[in-house]
Amino acid sequence: MEDTTITTTEDKKIRHRFRKWSGVVWLLIEVNLVGGTIFGFPALFQILPQYGIYGNSSDCSSSSLNMTGTESGQSSCEGLQTRYYQNALTLGIILFEIPAVVIGPLIDRFGCRLVKLIGIIFHIVGWLALALVAPGRDSLLYVHTALSSLSGIIVLLTAYTSSDYFSKSRALVSALFAGACTSATMWYSIFQTLIDAGKITLQQLSYIWMSFGVLLFISSFVYLDWKFPILNLPYKFNTKLEKKITAPAITTDDDDLPDNTQVDKMKWYTRILKRNGVWQYLTSPLYLLVVLFLSILLLPGIFLAVTWYPWVYYITNQDTVLSNKYTFAFNLSTIAAIVICPLNGFLLGFKAAKSKKQKLFNISLMQTIAWLINVAACIVCMFANKSMIIPALVINCIARATIVGGSQAVVATFFPSKYIGTLTGVMWTVVGVVATIQYGLVQLTDDIPRSWRAWLIILSLVILMSCHLIQLWWKYIRELKKKSTTTIEKEIVTKF
Repeated sequence: MEDTTITTTEDKKIRHRFRKWSGVVWLLIEVNLVGGTIFGFPALFQILPQYGIYGNSSDCSSSSLNMTGTESGQSSCEGLQTRYYQNALTLGIILFEIPAVVIGPLIDRFGCRLVKLIGIIFHIVGWLALALVAPGRDSLLYVHTALSSLSGIIVLLTAYTSSDYFSKSRALVSALFAGACTSATMWYSIFQTLIDAGKITLQQLSYIWMSFGVLLFISSFVYLDWKFPILNLPYKFNTKLEKKITAPAITTDDDDLPDNTQVDKMKWYTRILKRNGVWQYLTSPLYLLVVLFLSILLLPGIFLAVTWYPWVYYITNQDTVLSNKYTFAFNLSTIAAIVICPLNGFLLGFKAAKSKKQKLFNISLMQTIAWLINVAACIVCMFANKSMIIPALVINCIARATIVGGSQAVVATFFPSKYIGTLTGVMWTVVGVVATIQYGLVQLTDDIPRSWRAWLIILSLVILMSCHLIQLWWKYIRELKKKSTTTIEKEIVTKF
């Protein structure tokens, strides 16, 4: 009888393990298809004018906008159209990040499944808007970028949270999702290629992407859970190694923290003042550092996505065909993030559970590399020269994948599962708030030869982050000295 029970338990573990990993594969595909497509939107900048989007003659004639650096034959209408597309893209990027502060706590409160079901509605309406966009219905373009971004961040955050079904593999799984999201920028470029070849229309592609809502619906019930006592998954978050991992990451002066029941009964302002519950982790120096780093160091990549096409269009002397090829390469290159992000997650988690010293070293090394790469990205983009296009493309791909994959892996690995939605949501909201700087900086890129001014401002912000790197390495050195002192004391005690 006992052997039968053991066998049944082992069979269940195997089935659960298979279901978890098959869920990772399914969710990877979903995140890649709809999670971060908004960052590849510049690929449509030359497709949308073919459909007359924001090409109304009265708008063009009333506009005095003329993008400096373009050939004399370019009309003010083309410049105005590009600005509308840039504004729609910026809105989408902001809405991809800022609402995360609401989405994250909703995931913690109601579970991934319910929040994802809401995201499916945004997904369907957003892509339907792109299918119906036409002259006279130009504003639907903003509806598309806004709602598709909202659905994208919901899909991404629920996938990140699902990494808590794992213990040892959590950093790797979360980094895989980060890579899938980063590489999602390629899809608009594939749209561009297919449309230019006359294989399919933008409307047809939009309907195809809208139909992926069916995949999202299936995965919501097969691989995700919610807090309602019906149709639940047979397994829950794996917190077996959580105390061991999070213990060195979070420090507190209060040894007698209240239990969960007491925390739940507290007023919200009392929790904040006493740093109880999630506030203990939201105010953690490690968390604040990761959020600040991600927010500033992701800015070069976000800004380059918005300004890429006008920049390349000027450098190539208004060669539309060549500009489209470079834009396609820019978006397609992000597929490398599928490899770069998990590699960062693996390196970040390497022996991190064994000691605080190793954890600090991994974080310090990862963030230093990310900082150096982003400094190089800002410098390269200051020059409107053809020889800088490929370096900018390569450096941007590595920089974005490194900072996103590494930062998400830190949050997924070193903080409790019960707060992962809130912590991830707040992190991406701060990124969105910082991204609003783009609205002002884009104005500085109208004159392409003088666009270096915008990049100089971004470079200044990135350099400012070096003070936190110094802080991290100083903590690592102190930990080394502390360990050496402890070792000497132990040797003395052993001797005598």
